[in-house]
Amino acid sequence: MTLESYVLEVMSGKRKGKTLLHMLSYLYRGGVALRNLAYDAKVFSSAKVKAPVISIGNIVAGGTGKTPLVKMLAEELSKTLKVAILSRGYKSKIENSGDVLCIHSGTPVEICGDEPFWLARYLPNVAVWVGKNRKESARQAIEKGAEVILLDDGMQYRDLHRDVEIVVMDGEDLFGKGYFLPRGLLRDDPARLKKASLIVINDAKCHKKIKEKLSLYTNAPVMFVRMNIQEDLKGKRACVFCAIGKPTRFLQSVKDAGADVLSTFFKPDHDPFFPEELTLFAKKSGADVIVCTQKDYVKLPRHFSCSLPVLPLQGEFEIVSGKEEWQKLKGRLYE
Repeated sequence: MTLESYVLEVMSGKRKGKTLLHMLSYLYRGGVALRNLAYDAKVFSSAKVKAPVISIGNIVAGGTGKTPLVKMLAEELSKTLKVAILSRGYKSKIENSGDVLCIHSGTPVEICGDEPFWLARYLPNVAVWVGKNRKESARQAIEKGAEVILLDDGMQYRDLHRDVEIVVMDGEDLFGKGYFLPRGLLRDDPARLKKASLIVINDAKCHKKIKEKLSLYTNAPVMFVRMNIQEDLKGKRACVFCAIGKPTRFLQSVKDAGADVLSTFFKPDHDPFFPEELTLFAKKSGADVIVCTQKDYVKLPRHFSCSLPVLPLQGEFEIVSGKEEWQKLKGRLYE
């Protein structure tokens, strides 16, 4: 069992250890507060670059849907502008190398990470830059002609000034179980929501109640979205695997698309799947098809084969409410 899996089980009450995590969360919260105070007081500076920067991020660790929103916004802006996406490349070889790299669909996924690789594959007209030093990525992207910068998972990356702050939140758990890491999933103070240009709520049930909770922290406009699977899975017996922040949401989307889900295989976010374990999983499932996210599919070996067909599902955000706020934001960006 990984440390991440262990902590998640403690959070959910499946294992003992909440007292220790609670104490550690106070230390984490204190560190976050000091860092934000240093930036707000101009002790640390945020570099400005010669192109507008749009940050798409969140205040919790993983699972809100920020990268699909990056893709959605990049597709829209790239119709008329030269767009560059900056990604840290989490759990990739380049993350801590000190280098930055403009990747393409042929870049090995272990070099750049699964999310940048996925973006590069499905956004051929957008430059995807990977590296921990996103100030340098921005500088090089602008030298190569970028007219607008999208900072993926950028809310906590305050070294780079942003002109627009988009915050993506989980409609089922706005504040990451109400505690900072590692007791909960918060990695930033909810008070920072007051800086948001737009808040995007993913998969919400009660819009009014969510707006009431947010009003305690911010007056930012709010847009509600949900992820729709484009594939019709009616009549299919499926087994599902994925390594994403919130696998239960993907599982529900597969069921909503009509599939009869027989078994599941989940791993922590960004973890790889190996051919041997997937082959065994398929053999034991009794299913007709293996279903996964596109992000997980791009990590599989190019010539991977299995006893069952592997179907990567394409999900697209549907705006449920607040479309006028989205139009206003895009108008501001084009100006």
